[in-house]
Amino acid sequence: MGEGGRFIADIWGPFAGYGDRGHHASWLLDDLGHRDGELHEAITQRFRERQIPLTKMNWKNLTGRGVIVERRPFYLIRRGITTVALYIGQFGKDLFISQVTYAKGPISFVRVLILALMLLFQIYFTYGHTNSVSGALADFNLLNLLRGGGTDLGDITLLLCVVGPLGFFNGILLWLALLYSIYKLLKTKDFFTLLRVPPNEFQLDDIIALEKSVEETVRQSLDAIGLDSALIPPAEEYGFRRRIL
Repeated sequence: MGEGGRFIADIWGPFAGYGDRGHHASWLLDDLGHRDGELHEAITQRFRERQIPLTKMNWKNLTGRGVIVERRPFYLIRRGITTVALYIGQFGKDLFISQVTYAKGPISFVRVLILALMLLFQIYFTYGHTNSVSGALADFNLLNLLRGGGTDLGDITLLLCVVGPLGFFNGILLWLALLYSIYKLLKTKDFFTLLRVPPNEFQLDDIIALEKSVEETVRQSLDAIGLDSALIPPAEEYGFRRRIL
């Protein structure tokens, strides 16, 4: 299936870096495999005519994950956070059409702010906390405390019993976040996964609109080359299901 050839190895897979997988629909057209070239050309032409705003469209060979893996040509339609990938190829004598959607969630300002505060606190804990504790202990004098002067015992307690444990656990969380980000980079080519949130309502509408426009383009292209568009019934579902996390 496809004419992309083969590749030695790839650690990511065809859709790494495009986000989370959403809607997927496919169709098999009996005894029409020899019409794949015509359909390729018709779809390319129709997308040029459609002129979807702020959209990048091009054919690209995507590589499977593994050793000695296959490459397949996909038509990628990218708009905002969404990528709709369209594959057309022969399956024996039949024509196989596959459409799949990926969306990379936007980066959350709140999550970036929390991460920045954690990093600033960790910098203080690493370089300033020890000096603060040493200074407080050096300034602490029980006799001065009884006279109302010197460092308050509460300051030392705060530094040792509150700031200390918080800095320790904050450091652990940052290391776990770093390890998880490296893992996601190696698996999905996205180092900033922890900072992303699911698409909002406007973006979900844009995803559905793009999916429907791609499907309708394929249907119109079938008509253009003399094939019945009813061979591709509309998909039952569109868009992404909202996730709790």
